[in-house]
Amino acid sequence: MEIEIKTLDNGTAGSATLPDELFAVAPRADIMARVVHWQLAKRRAGTHKVKGMGEVSGTTKKPYRQKGTGSARQGSLRAPQYRTGGAVHGPVVRDHGYDLPKKVRRLG
Repeated sequence: MEIEIKTLDNGTAGSATLPDELFAVAPRADIMARVVHWQLAKRRAGTHKVKGMGEVSGTTKKPYRQKGTGSARQGSLRAPQYRTGGAVHGPVVRDHGYDLPKKVRRLG
């Protein structure tokens, strides 16, 4: 594959031969999308975190007795329905990266 080399002022500076197996391949949108998604996932920090029931400060004592109060039964003040309680399904620290096959990376 012959390509013309241009200068900064759009003049011709000669030509170069590029290998066809690298530069004459038709671009594939699905492969490029996979590679871009892989790169963005690798770049994510994953440092978001909230405290769960076991990490929140507070007592483990029952707030009141089980029966006879007329209120719903409660087990702990750390439960998520309380203002000082922990989050149930909140974000946790994780690595969002995954492996992409080397041939797919090269093709993309």
